[in-house]
Parts: sequence; structure tokens; C-alpha cells
Amino acid sequence: MSKNYNLIGIFQTPIIKIKFKDYCKYNFPEVEKKDNKPDSWIDSVNTSFPFIEPDDPVVSPMIKKNLMADLKSSIVEVFEELNMPTNIDFTQFWYNIYHDNQGQEKHNHLTWIGGKNLYWCGIYYNKNASPTTFYREPGRYELQRWPDYIDSAMAPVLCSEYLPSVEDGDIILFPPYLEHSVKSKPHHKDKMRMTFSFNIELVSLDVGGREVFPS
Repeated sequence: MSKNYNLIGIFQTPIIKIKFKDYCKYNFPEVEKKDNKPDSWIDSVNTSFPFIEPDDPVVSPMIKKNLMADLKSSIVEVFEELNMPTNIDFTQFWYNIYHDNQGQEKHNHLTWIGGKNLYWCGIYYNKNASPTTFYREPGRYELQRWPDYIDSAMAPVLCSEYLPSVEDGDIILFPPYLEHSVKSKPHHKDKMRMTFSFNIELVSLDVGGREVFPS
């Protein structure tokens, strides 16, 4: 039976999902569970934030350089298809390694960027991908909810959380203001999960089309 209505969701928050064309080139070894994070972070995680240092025990400088270049190439190709600006560069690039009972509390990327205006933020799911939870800001839309709204066709426009389906080799791009978290599930007990996160900014171009990095 055909439906005689259209459900229109307006003012949507953009998330871009990309298949990393060079995923098979990057296979990182298993790493023992470790808690290594900034003091201001709450949940346990092994992270190289905000950068991968030259003496990093997991990712060598050459691998880091090649991975960043290949990720940027995949992203630029998609931006070209979407008719979006492609004069971009990574301002920060780091990895997060999770084992059982490890994750990240809800956060956004607005407070980590030293006053720079970010274009997009990204997550590359390299090993044993599990969804990142994204959160919608509280608002008046919540007044329309009823007890079982989640089981209705209205759920996508009334819900406050979204978990995109991801698998190894996926890249998710999202706005820097969008809050998100990483949760540990029981089936993660024997699996090391590894992601790479990055912030992207627009780079100014001079008259000759060359990149001019902000001072």
C-alpha cells in the first residue's frame, strides 16, 4: 500500500561517510591495554592526542605522513563531488586505542583548537570499528515526544542520539560543534579498537593558487 504523506526533516546536521580507498595499506599491530590520556579527559583510553609524536611506539613518522596524505586525498575527492572547497589541511591528527571498559566521554572539538576556525572534524575507523554516538542539542523538539516515539517513523526527527553504521575503512566527517562519545560494549572485551581522529581547516590560497597557512 502506497503512503499518502512525506516526512520532511529540515535543518539537518550534516555527517559525511566516506570509504577510505587506501584502507588495505594500513594494518597496525595489536597493542596491550593502556591508560594514556590528558588529565582533563575522564574515561580511560590510550591516545596520542593531540599529535602523533616522532618517537611514537605504534605509528612511525613515515606511516603517519603517508596515512595523512591518503586520507586527505580520499576526502578531497568527495569534496570535489559535493562541490565543496578542497583547499584543506589537518590541524591535528592523533589515534585512539580502546580495549574493554575504555571509551570517551561526551565532547566536541570546539575547545581543543587554539582559537582556529575548523572546517570539519573526522574519525577514521581502522580496526574493529564500533559506532561513535553523536548527540543533538536539547531543544523544543523534545516537547513533541510521546512514550513510544522511538518505534515510529518520527524517530529520526525526534531522537537526540545517532549512531552511524560503520566498518573498518570508513571515514566519518562531522561539524566541530557536534558532541559525540565512544562507549564500551561487552563484546569489545577481547578486541582492540583503533581509530584516527583529525581536525580540518580551510587553507587560504594566494593569487597563484598556492596554500597560505594561517600564522
